[in-house]
Amino acid sequence: MIAHGLISGLLFILVGVVYKKTGSRDITALQGLLNPERGLPVTGSLMILGVMASSGIPGMVGFISEFLVFRGSFPIFPTQTLLCMVGTGLTAVYFLLLVNRAFFGRLSQMVENLPPVQWSDHLPAIALAAAIVILGIQPSWVVHLSEVTTNSIVASFANL
Repeated sequence: MIAHGLISGLLFILVGVVYKKTGSRDITALQGLLNPERGLPVTGSLMILGVMASSGIPGMVGFISEFLVFRGSFPIFPTQTLLCMVGTGLTAVYFLLLVNRAFFGRLSQMVENLPPVQWSDHLPAIALAAAIVILGIQPSWVVHLSEVTTNSIVASFANL
């Protein structure tokens, strides 16, 4: 839940920044936003990091959460767990399509002269991105919080 909250928060903040600066949610009109001169390079870089975390790339908090869920559920529900793993792969595909269409390519004329993004707009996103990477590298800082509850749940099922 912590990973989902961090990643979703980051992605929603960044979509808000893109909409605030471009005035559009039309993905076909938003193209080339990663352009360093006239686009939104910091926003695009943070979006790529959020997409990588949501896709479960190792070193990000999304990988740790998905790994723990899949490892715990596979022995009991192997078919359902494999279907969830396929779903995770499909998540990566549609996020990569989003990033490719909105941030790469030639800068669209509609968004050619974007106003600069203030650092105050990026600070919350940078803080979430830092938490995503730090907890992906050092997950034990959060995982230990759930150990007591998890152990008591396992013990209650062992007594049945």
